[in-house]
Amino acid sequence: MSKEFVSYDIALAMKELGFDKKCFKSYQIVKAGLDGQEYIELMDVAYDDFIDLCHAPLYQQAFRWFREKYNLVAEIQAPDGKKGKWNPTIHKAYGFGNYYDNNGFNTYEEAELACLKKLIEIVEIKQR
Repeated sequence: MSKEFVSYDIALAMKELGFDKKCFKSYQIVKAGLDGQEYIELMDVAYDDFIDLCHAPLYQQAFRWFREKYNLVAEIQAPDGKKGKWNPTIHKAYGFGNYYDNNGFNTYEEAELACLKKLIEIVEIKQR
């Protein structure tokens, strides 16, 4: 089930862009073992003993947020049979043009992750 949630790096970048929606899980710092070493873990509930770093959205929630907040629509097109690659595209809602030129990806998951990274990059550039 954890593969349904975006990675910590993506979640943190989204938080920096203003993502503050409620999620089923969050990334938290956990102290483990006798040495008190810290690591980041995907947790269901925030506990007082842990430091909540950021919410962990589902992939579909992340894409919806970019669509609603920034008017950016991401689509991942199925392989066309020639190259056998999954092709993500990004455009404005109700608009034309592709903000993302790429050579395609071998798996849907790779395309989905690359698409989220590109959405983050586009918004960061617009905010500068």
